[in-house]
Amino acid sequence: MDLIDRFTLISDPRSTRGRRHCLASILAIVACATVAVGGDCLTAIEQWADNAPQHILADLHIWRDPFTGLHRPPSERTIRRVLAALDGDELDACLTTFLNRPPGLPAAETHDRLPAPASRRTEREARRAAHRSPTPAPGLLPAYAVDGKRLKGARHPDGGRVHLISLAAHLDATVHAQRQIPAKSSEIGALDALLRQAGGTDLAGAVITADALHTQRASARLLIEEHHAHYVMIVKANQPTLHATAITALTGTDTDFAAVSHRETDRGHGRTEYRILRTAPADGIDFPYAAQVFRVLRHRGGLDGIRHSKEVCYGITDLTARQAGPAHLAAYVRGHWKAIENGVHHVRDVTFAEDACQARTATLPRALAAFRNLATDTLRRAGHVNIAHARREHGYDHQRVLDLFNLGPK
Repeated sequence: MDLIDRFTLISDPRSTRGRRHCLASILAIVACATVAVGGDCLTAIEQWADNAPQHILADLHIWRDPFTGLHRPPSERTIRRVLAALDGDELDACLTTFLNRPPGLPAAETHDRLPAPASRRTEREARRAAHRSPTPAPGLLPAYAVDGKRLKGARHPDGGRVHLISLAAHLDATVHAQRQIPAKSSEIGALDALLRQAGGTDLAGAVITADALHTQRASARLLIEEHHAHYVMIVKANQPTLHATAITALTGTDTDFAAVSHRETDRGHGRTEYRILRTAPADGIDFPYAAQVFRVLRHRGGLDGIRHSKEVCYGITDLTARQAGPAHLAAYVRGHWKAIENGVHHVRDVTFAEDACQARTATLPRALAAFRNLATDTLRRAGHVNIAHARREHGYDHQRVLDLFNLGPK
C-alpha cells in the first residue's frame, strides 16, 4: 500500500457539496512539498504545486478541469482548511504506520533500488557517520525515546502553546507515535496514550528512555506492568529524595567503581566529549522495580583536548546488571539524545524552521509537524544523513520527490 492509498483511509472532514480535490491528493501534495526546500509554510506548499508539471499533478491524482483539460492544484486556503479540520490522531496513526511498515513491502523495496544521487559524495555527515559509528555493545535491546516538544509559534485558542509528545526509535530516529497534549495537561498523563498509539510497534521487552519529567512512580509501573517494557530514566531535583539517594549510592573514587564503569570519547562538531558512566545496585531505593542507578560524568572541551566544562547527571533503571552493564546503559542514554533530541526535534527546529511557523488553527500545527516527520524519515530511508543537504538536492525537482515516495505510474 503506497502513500496515497494510506491517505484514502483517512476520514475527509469536508462536506461533499462543492468538493473538487480528493483528500488523498491534497495530503500527497503536502507530503511532497514538505520535502522540497521552502516547503515550510502553506504558501510555499501551494507554490510547489503550482509549479508542478501536468504529468506530476496527474500522478498525484489532482482534480482535472473538464473545460480546459488541465489539472488544477488546490489553493493555499483549501490546504489550510483541510489540514486544520483533520483528526490529528488519525493522521498521525496513518503516517507512523506508513513509516514503520515492515521491510519487504513494495515501497520499501523501491527505496532500496533508488540510485544514489550524483552529489551524495559531497554529504559530509554521511561520511562522518560511517567513520564515527561505534560498534554497538552486544546484547542491546530495542530502544525507544519518549520526549515532548513545544511548538513556539503555535498557540491554543486559550493562549497556551501547542505541545506534542513523540516516541522515536534509537536505531534510526523514526517516529513511531506522536500525540498532542491537551491544554492544561502534561506529558506524564499522555504517556500511556502515546505508547498505545504505537500499536504496530512491539514494546514488550524493549527499553523506553525518558528525561527527568517522566521519572515518576506511576510511569515506571505503567511501562513495566501495562506495556511489559523496561525503563531508563534520568533523575534530577524534581525527585529530591531519589536524587539524593542516587548520589549517595554512586559517590566514591574511580577505583571503587572500576569494575562497573564505562568510558568513551566522542569527537566532532568542533569539540570533544569524554564520558564516564558508573553503576550501582538500587538496593534500598524506593522506586518501582528499580534494579540499578547510574551516574554519567561528561567532560567537554575543544579539539585540542583541553576540557573546559563538566556535567553530571544521574539515572535509574529496572534492568539488572546481567541485562545491561555500564556499556549498555551508556548506549541507551546516548541513544536517547541522538534519536529524539538531535534526530527529530533539532531537525524540525533548524532544517524545517518549525518554531518560526505561526500556523495555529485547530489541528494545523500538529499536521504540519507530522508531515515534517514523514519527510525526515523518508529521506533517511533513502540513505541521506544530512536532511538539509537532502532537501537541497531535491529542491524543485518534482519527479525526484515523487520517486522518493514511490508515487506515479506503477
